[in-house]
Amino acid sequence: MPPIVKLLLQVAVVIIFIVLLFKVHWALGLGVVVLGAGLFAFMNRSALYAQRGNMAYMKGDQGKALELLEKASKLKRVMPQHRIGYGFLLLKAGRPDEAEGIFREVQRSSPPREVMMQARINLSTAYWLQGRREEGLALMEQVLADYKNTLAYGNLGYFKLLNGDLEQALTLNEEAYEFNDSDVTILDNLAQTYYMLGRLEEAAAMYDKVMDKSPKYAESYYFHALTLRKLGRLDEARAQSEQALSRELALVTPLAREDLERLAGELGAEAGSAADQI
Repeated sequence: MPPIVKLLLQVAVVIIFIVLLFKVHWALGLGVVVLGAGLFAFMNRSALYAQRGNMAYMKGDQGKALELLEKASKLKRVMPQHRIGYGFLLLKAGRPDEAEGIFREVQRSSPPREVMMQARINLSTAYWLQGRREEGLALMEQVLADYKNTLAYGNLGYFKLLNGDLEQALTLNEEAYEFNDSDVTILDNLAQTYYMLGRLEEAAAMYDKVMDKSPKYAESYYFHALTLRKLGRLDEARAQSEQALSRELALVTPLAREDLERLAGELGAEAGSAADQI
């Protein structure tokens, strides 16, 4: 019998049972409904904690989100996706050692293929944030070999860039672009690769595609500004540097807030100097 049919039959039996109880006496039926609702809530506490945690994160309250997902993670009946979410928040909180432990536990639980991939990708990020770059790179290379998809291409391409493997990054990020030419991370990786290699016109053209997708993080605008500055397009570069200042930095980044402020200050001065010369 298919699982969905079995589930529907079980639900039907419960509904019939409750209806019969209501016919005997309304209080009996109501009591069973209340008891069932309470039991359901108790058995699914982890999902409820996780849902509240996700809502807190979306509202920008990372502290509350971390607290709620930690509660969810400690319960026995917790979905592996919720544990990964908790591990990710540990990374955001600057606790990669603890996050590593969470991701390893998820892997040991033999989760579904998609969840295993997410755990391994997040584990590679934990390695990177711990300063274990070679381990992070090696794991991401394994992930891409096992799961050739957009997320794996994006993460490994970014790691190659940050590690300074520019020729390898170029090969991989152009391959990723052929695989998916509409993903913002893949576009951004290729644009930054072109910039790092001094291929400025190609970088600027690729950054136009990136900006069409309104990237979330400051790094996109920062490196776009650097590209435009080298091309002599100072007013556009200044506008991009100001955009960078209004965005948050990514979890894994080569930049600090001071870099964004410094570039914005330099471009303001350079643009003003250029205007004086006209």
